[in-house]
Amino acid sequence: MKAKKKDFKRLMKSARHQFDTLQPSDIRNDKFKATYLEFDGYLDLFTTIEALLNVSILATQGDTYCPPHIKDHGKDIRKTLELAQKLLPFDEGEFLDDVYAIIKQTV
Repeated sequence: MKAKKKDFKRLMKSARHQFDTLQPSDIRNDKFKATYLEFDGYLDLFTTIEALLNVSILATQGDTYCPPHIKDHGKDIRKTLELAQKLLPFDEGEFLDDVYAIIKQTV
């Protein structure tokens, strides 16, 4: 029993320091928000959303034609990939590896 308490304390300490990609929403109790998303302002947010849409449009076309309203598809692709990169929860992955190791020891 003492070993389980020690493992639980270690797990809780790890959780406090590594579960930070998602935080509880201030608006709804059953939702979370991503903490690593930062924007320079509304225009940066809107251009990022536009980049996501533009990359989706380009991906669904399957040819080299670029619609005239997409000004810089290379920049849109880069912004989309940067956003996806920011959403990767590596710290949580380390925490889950710790949880797995503890569970494996106790089974």
